[in-house]
Amino acid sequence: MIGYILTEGSLDKQLLKTVLPEKCLNNVEVVEAGGLYAVKSLARSLLVRRQVPVIIVVDADSVDPEFIQERIENIEQIVKRVAVNTPVKVITAVPEMETIFFQDVSLLSRLLGYTPPQDVLNLASFQPKRALEQLLSQSKEVQNQLQIIAQLKYEGAEILRQAPFIQEIIHFIESVRETAKVS
Repeated sequence: MIGYILTEGSLDKQLLKTVLPEKCLNNVEVVEAGGLYAVKSLARSLLVRRQVPVIIVVDADSVDPEFIQERIENIEQIVKRVAVNTPVKVITAVPEMETIFFQDVSLLSRLLGYTPPQDVLNLASFQPKRALEQLLSQSKEVQNQLQIIAQLKYEGAEILRQAPFIQEIIHFIESVRETAKVS
């Protein structure tokens, strides 16, 4: 086992398992912890017991850079105390994981079966989960996040890999693999 990716919820887990390249998921387990507190607790347990790298992927719940940095530092402070020499990475989806669906509006339009209105796209900058829920409620193609994630298996996962937080995950996993090869 190379390591773990910890998420807050099951939809986050499904999204990452769908969007991340298969090679990144080799010997990496994606685990839903069930909330921010549970993510921190599980990360600490894995670091103490298994001593393998852990990536924590959580919603930033804000677009304010200072708030986001505080959130990252708070999680790192709690988790890295027990990490010793084991790599840990905290990655935030700004402002929420659902922001990934708005990376490419043409892909989103194809998945939904219609072009999203501009006011909902504007809302997505600050509340992507709420914006996605509005769009899904009007779609004849997909009715919920699980269905839209399932559609990504056939189209779009590669496009969404360009999202900044996905790129951070990929780079961290690659660096851990490189370090493991050298050791």
